[in-house]
This record gives sequence, structure tokens and C-alpha cells, in this order.
Amino acid sequence: MDFRHIKAFIAVADALSVTKAAQRLHISQPPLSRHIHQLEEELGLTLFVRHRHGVTLTDEGRRLLDKARALDAAGTEFSQAAHQLARREESRIRIGIGWGLWDVVNRLRVEFAKQHPDVTFEVRDVYCSDDCQEQLRSSALDVVFTRPPFDETTVDVAPIFNERIQAVVADDSPLASKPEVRIRDLANVPLLLWDRHMSPTLYDRVLDLYARNGVAPPMVPTPGAGPNNHAGLMQVASGKGVYLCLGVPLTSPQPASGVAVLPVGDPGATIEVCVVSRKGEMSRLIGRFLDCVWDTYPQPRPMAALGA
Repeated sequence: MDFRHIKAFIAVADALSVTKAAQRLHISQPPLSRHIHQLEEELGLTLFVRHRHGVTLTDEGRRLLDKARALDAAGTEFSQAAHQLARREESRIRIGIGWGLWDVVNRLRVEFAKQHPDVTFEVRDVYCSDDCQEQLRSSALDVVFTRPPFDETTVDVAPIFNERIQAVVADDSPLASKPEVRIRDLANVPLLLWDRHMSPTLYDRVLDLYARNGVAPPMVPTPGAGPNNHAGLMQVASGKGVYLCLGVPLTSPQPASGVAVLPVGDPGATIEVCVVSRKGEMSRLIGRFLDCVWDTYPQPRPMAALGA
């Protein structure tokens, strides 16, 4: 049922004149008459008796008028609620944050708030690329800051900077006092391996760095443990080996006690940090936020961001 027909019925019933009702609705008489005629055809009822001085409600019209008013009020309430939700959506950005990238997003939050103080950020952790891409596709998230790999057939991806790979060693290791380490420095230290699916690009890059340097250390799988959880840090602090990772030290200026975190100085010991969004994103708010990303972390803009 067309709500325009209901509004036309109420307007004519209140005015008892098609001419006056058309004036109140700011439309001409012919379309208003069509609305009434279409409603009567749809209902299979005659709602008005037409005469020279206007119209009169039929018995059926009188009985349906209160129902029409209730339906019109419900439609208005529904429309207002939808507009309120739309306005709330337009002032909210849902962001996924990969491990250790809080400072990146918080810097953007501060910068964006200078021009858009009413926008709120809803953030959640994302733990692997499949997880973040699914949340983008389902519109659970609008933008994600994380590391490869990505399925670029379904999402738009742009690198914003290169992040240096880190080595997490025991704080009583001779390496702990060095400003950085090289892969050859780790030749005799067991390499602790986390679950590859958590970060396959980083996992493969680490093994490639060892291979390129001709280093073949003992490799120790640590299922369920890694540099980003307590079980993995305990492995390192206990002298079981070294993790090569990203995003440490945790959330404080210093790493957890018992370990030291050092940058890996070898060429190529970096991973791209990327901003990821839905392919063909049409939201103006998200577009403005991505502009803030490029201004804060200057990079050549991807063609999608330029509207190509």
C-alpha cells in the first residue's frame, strides 16, 4: 500500500474537498484524485461520495479514517526513526585494528576530530586477514588497519608505511643491549614459530630473511603461543629462543619484563601496514576519513581513492 494514498485519503477527509486538500498537500488536483481512485480500487471500496460542493465520506470511509490516521502516524514514526539511525550511521566510523597498530589509529582519530568533532570511532581488534575482510564485506567494519595478505578483488588496499620487523629476545641475552640485530646475529638462537595463519605474510618473510642470509637455526613451533601473548613471552624469557614479529612492545613504552625488543636491521626486514576498505565504498564520511589518512601518512593515493 502506498503511503501517499493514505495521506491523500486523510487530507480529503479532513477538508471534504479535493481542491482544498490539494492546496494543503501542495500538489495539483489531478494526481490527488488519482491517489484516491487508486486507493479505492485497491480496497474495493468507495470512500467518498462526490457532489458539486465537495465530497462526503461514505460509511466505509468513516470507519477506515481512524485506521488510516494510525497507519499514517506509524509510517511517520518509522521514517523518523530511520532518519535518526541514518544520521547516527553518518557520524560513526567502525575501525578494525591489527595487532600493535593502536598508535596509528589514535593519531588519525586526533587529526580527524579537528575537522569532524561529532564523529565517533567504534574500534575492534582484528586477528587475521580473513577475519578483517569478512567484516568489511558484511559492513561490520568500515575501515581496517592491518598487514597483508588481502583479496584485492573484494577490498581496496593502500599501504601507508613500512613497519620494521622486531626480534624479541630474553633480556639476559648478549643481544639485548644491541641497538638492533641482524639475522646472522641470531644464527645460533632457536627460532620460535607462531601459528602461520595468524600472519602468513610475516611468517614467510621471516623464513625468507633467514634463507637469504644462509642461516638455518633450530626452528621450534609454539602452537597457541607467540610474541603477542603471555605464553609466547614466557618462552622467550625462559631462554627457549627468539620470536621475529611486529607490534611489540605491547601497550606500554617498555616491553614486558624478562624480554627485550630490538629492530631487525637487515634490508627487506619490513612489512607494509595498509588501510583497507570496501571496494567501491560510497560513504562521504569514509571518503573524508581516507583523505585524512593520506594527509597524515603521505603516500601516492590509490586510483580508487582518486575516483578513477
